[in-house]
Amino acid sequence: MSNRLLRGLMAGFTATLVISLILILRLAAGIIPWYDPIEVMNLAAQDLLGTPDSHMLAWGIHFAVGTLIWGLLFALLVPYLPGRTPTRRGLEFGVGSWLVVMVTVFPLAGSGFFGLGLGLVAPLSMLIAHLVFGAVIGAVYGWGKGVV
Repeated sequence: MSNRLLRGLMAGFTATLVISLILILRLAAGIIPWYDPIEVMNLAAQDLLGTPDSHMLAWGIHFAVGTLIWGLLFALLVPYLPGRTPTRRGLEFGVGSWLVVMVTVFPLAGSGFFGLGLGLVAPLSMLIAHLVFGAVIGAVYGWGKGVV
């Protein structure tokens, strides 16, 4: 069990790092610059936790959630997820995590369910990001079987 949890943490961190790099590159390239998920996390943290306005704190929360919560949850759920391969199971997990974010984080940030207050780009781009996250978390988790 501890081996599975360690692989989940490793996979969650790696997947969070990958989508974070994609986000940074997207914003640096000026692609949809008005939509910053870290700002959404910042606003949600201020509302839910009463934190100060801090992008550094929002990035920390982003990595903590991706690594600790999603990584450990994936490790616990992977035997029960549909699909034959860890990557396929990760994709299924990515869709599930997207749904959770759409009905919790976005409403807490004042963007409405599925972030529709920001337009259709928000939920669609977040779905793509969570599919990438899911594919990476599954692939790294599967790869980690021979390493950890």
